[in-house]
Amino acid sequence: MEFWYQPKIALRKKQLAGAEAYARVRHPQHGMVLAGAFTANASEPVTAKLAELALENALKTSALFAKLGVNLRLSVNIPVPALVKISVEDIVKAHHPAGEKWPGLIIDVPEEQIVNDLKLAGELSKKLEPHNVRLAIDNFGRAYSTLAKAEEMPFEELKLDKSFVADCGTDKVNAPLCKTVIDLAHSFGRYVVGAGIEKAADAVALVSMGCDYPRISARPAHAAGAFRFASAPARGNAGAQPGRRRRYRKKPGLIRKSRDRSFSASRGRDA
Repeated sequence: MEFWYQPKIALRKKQLAGAEAYARVRHPQHGMVLAGAFTANASEPVTAKLAELALENALKTSALFAKLGVNLRLSVNIPVPALVKISVEDIVKAHHPAGEKWPGLIIDVPEEQIVNDLKLAGELSKKLEPHNVRLAIDNFGRAYSTLAKAEEMPFEELKLDKSFVADCGTDKVNAPLCKTVIDLAHSFGRYVVGAGIEKAADAVALVSMGCDYPRISARPAHAAGAFRFASAPARGNAGAQPGRRRRYRKKPGLIRKSRDRSFSASRGRDA
């Protein structure tokens, strides 16, 4: 089991704002297998164990980064059934970086698993906040009824569902929807992440709408690669600007998709 990290960039400030962990398994025939291929039918005990491994790896990676002068806020995806079974507090106490500069950890939970039990969400948030761990809601807006409950949700971040983000720079329906959701989240003091951006026009549109972290589709990197990205050009800054990027030939208006040689999308995806 390996955990690779995808950078989260605040495009308005042109700064690295964090990174999100993705599980990987090396297969002798298929190469690097994405999380969706081995978690989709996993039992609850197995899912809980995977959640523990993800938390431990993110905390150890944060500690490693901190020793090297980079205080970066990492996030992990954990399903709610696993989150209620594991002792996040004990894991954080055992593995979090020493010192007051640790920016903390974000746990992403799927919207559909938590939206109908806001009491549980509140209990989890209250339990985790003293340990500098915050909750974020993934795929926000997929269930339109959740928009009305946004104020009640005890989440640090709302990650816009890809159905909102796709073509938000040109689509006459998605553009006002994105703007409405972003404004609504900000009015309740939440940050907004735009996930899975594949077109430059969409990234520009989300920045103009005030999206805090428009996340461009990019290839996750192992911890060493993530550190090289995080520490360029200056170390010791949690918002270090990424170094100069290589130039690629690309079609106008399109962001170059990653050539991740992981398990193909037809057989597996990131959970």
